[in-house]
Amino acid sequence: MIDLKFVRANIETVEKNCLSRNVKLDFKKFIQLYDSRYELQQKIEAMRSERRKKSVSKPTPDEIAKIKEAGKLLKTLETSFAEMEAQVNDFALRIPNMNHETTPIGKDETEDVTVRFCGTKPEFSFKPKEHFQVESVARMMDLERGAKASGSRFYYLKDKLAVLERSIIQFAIDRTIAKGFQLVLPPIMVKEDAMFATGFFPADKNEIYSVNPDDDKLFLIGTSEVPLIYMHANEILKAEDLPLKYVAVTPCFRRESGSYGKDTRGMFRVHQFYKVEMVVFCRPEDSWKIHDELLAHEESILQELGMCYRVLNVCSGDLGFPAAKKYDCEAWFPGQGKYREVTSTSNTTDYQARRAKIRMTDEKGLRCLAHTLNGTVASDRPLLAIIESNQTEQGDVIIPECLRKYTGFDIIKNEK
Repeated sequence: MIDLKFVRANIETVEKNCLSRNVKLDFKKFIQLYDSRYELQQKIEAMRSERRKKSVSKPTPDEIAKIKEAGKLLKTLETSFAEMEAQVNDFALRIPNMNHETTPIGKDETEDVTVRFCGTKPEFSFKPKEHFQVESVARMMDLERGAKASGSRFYYLKDKLAVLERSIIQFAIDRTIAKGFQLVLPPIMVKEDAMFATGFFPADKNEIYSVNPDDDKLFLIGTSEVPLIYMHANEILKAEDLPLKYVAVTPCFRRESGSYGKDTRGMFRVHQFYKVEMVVFCRPEDSWKIHDELLAHEESILQELGMCYRVLNVCSGDLGFPAAKKYDCEAWFPGQGKYREVTSTSNTTDYQARRAKIRMTDEKGLRCLAHTLNGTVASDRPLLAIIESNQTEQGDVIIPECLRKYTGFDIIKNEK
């Protein structure tokens, strides 16, 4: 959520920013609500002040009657103000973060801007296959039984393929801990407040699975960013303790409601997956430097895994609500013949901190909102890129050298 005073003072700028993210809101209605709320607030405060003055003196019976009438009117006005406040806050929750000045303006992912290409595309003497077609791992990737147990886009991973995935996860965790991050294993179900605080509600509510909504009112996370950010909700952090750097590994869940007909084969777009996620709380003046550091760390992981990839500066229309700026890393998938997203990192500035009421004190004891950032280190997708990039004509998969101490083997052979 952005500062409502800023919104009111910069209506045209904020509306233009919303439109750049494909968000249309009635700002004329907002102005009316905001100004009416302000006028009503002034009236209520004046009445309260007058009431306090009269309570000091000894009122006459007539004055007592007037005080009681004024009290009834005050309660009515306070009720109206609470209703108006709720409407203003509901409107505010629908406003995305402001684009950073270096965020490109564009309508969707087709207008993301390539920052650089890294690595070399693998060459093959045969036509490379997609991950679900590579013979050695196809039998270990059981989508048919996954669908039997849970429906489409669920799967069982088995045998050496399951070992390879766990190896990628542990490799990413080890490298991230070595960068000063603290490992956290958070809850994977959260309250509605946590979803609103991190900016996933109301914008992405249709992507989130609810758990027993009538009673428990909990939601399955689509990223551990949600519980990690909300861990410090309603807290005041000390500047000398910042940055706080966390890394988590969790199963994640997404309905993929808008992806009908996309990536229906294989494991690229599924409802449940594992993810290693970084979250940082920092001083406002440090957040852009840290954003670059998160990207550099993600790239170092991809480089050690031997991947060919490109870095994208994500455009406004593809940015989502919380981020002011976002980088995606897309690995080359030889079987698909295209680059596909495998990691991302976002600077959400004070957007989530304002919603979650996460403040910090500076050296002078003054309070301000902290900045929050997040970044994906690993998920199921690097596994799929490794399969496609390291396949052989015989249907084997060569394990990247950096993972072999975790897997205990250097190849997954096609055992016909």
